[in-house]
Amino acid sequence: MKERLTISEMAKLRGLTTETLRHYDRIGLFRPKYVDPHSGYRYYSIFQYEILGTIKELRQIGMSTEEIKQYFNQRNFKKSRDILKAKHAELVLKLKELAELEVNIQEKLDYLEAVSREEPFQMINLREIKSRKLITLNEKINSNLELCYSIVRLETMLTEKAPILASNRLGIIIEHADIMGKRFEEPSVIFVVAKEDAKIDKQYLKVIPGGLFACIRYNGELLRNRSKSLNKLFEYHDKNGYQMIGDGLQIMQVDITVTDNPNEVMFEIQVPVRKAQAPVLRRMAWSSSTEIKETR
Repeated sequence: MKERLTISEMAKLRGLTTETLRHYDRIGLFRPKYVDPHSGYRYYSIFQYEILGTIKELRQIGMSTEEIKQYFNQRNFKKSRDILKAKHAELVLKLKELAELEVNIQEKLDYLEAVSREEPFQMINLREIKSRKLITLNEKINSNLELCYSIVRLETMLTEKAPILASNRLGIIIEHADIMGKRFEEPSVIFVVAKEDAKIDKQYLKVIPGGLFACIRYNGELLRNRSKSLNKLFEYHDKNGYQMIGDGLQIMQVDITVTDNPNEVMFEIQVPVRKAQAPVLRRMAWSSSTEIKETR
């Protein structure tokens, strides 16, 4: 056993690389104890084992080299404890963020798996959809330039991690009057579906009541296929006795965040409906007092 160790010997003893020790030397974090006056060769002391071991463990718990320098600056019990408490609080926060991010990514994977199993395009289906809160700027979009800026503004209002990637939260509102007038290519208002617990300023909030929606999916060209899909919804409603009763939503199901293939981009149109009431049939009946009564 010897007291003086070369850089290679100290690195091997502590399970580090020689480049790591050279880096610590350059930044003044951990330097050799001795310098040979004749050769200029530098040696570490075995008695420095505690400092290097502590540095290694502080790095393992996520402290930066600057934080470690502060840790060693006039060390005492209270200061060391306070630094470790602060690091623990930081790690707890990171773990919480990572847990939320894991849930977020799992939801996106579940969503993409569900999309892959959906019914064929241009098939109309009726679905009960619960009430939703939308975040919208309440501004109609007249050009792609306006669309880009509006989407950026909406995204900055969201606080979650990766809110749009691989999700079905971004869309446009197709006003009921435009639907009934078959003005399918009119300028529309864009929105992002908010999380259930999101706090939204009233000026940006629009609530879509829950209920029965007629839904149809399509891909490809945005406007032409939107018109084709809405016309198909009209045919379905006329044939099956349904009425469109509110604003429709056109929601991105698969967008450019997950594909650059135009044929894979998918939209879904959702229009609130109800079963049309049958015409009221009335018949006239004479009462015994010859008064006319209406009976249903």
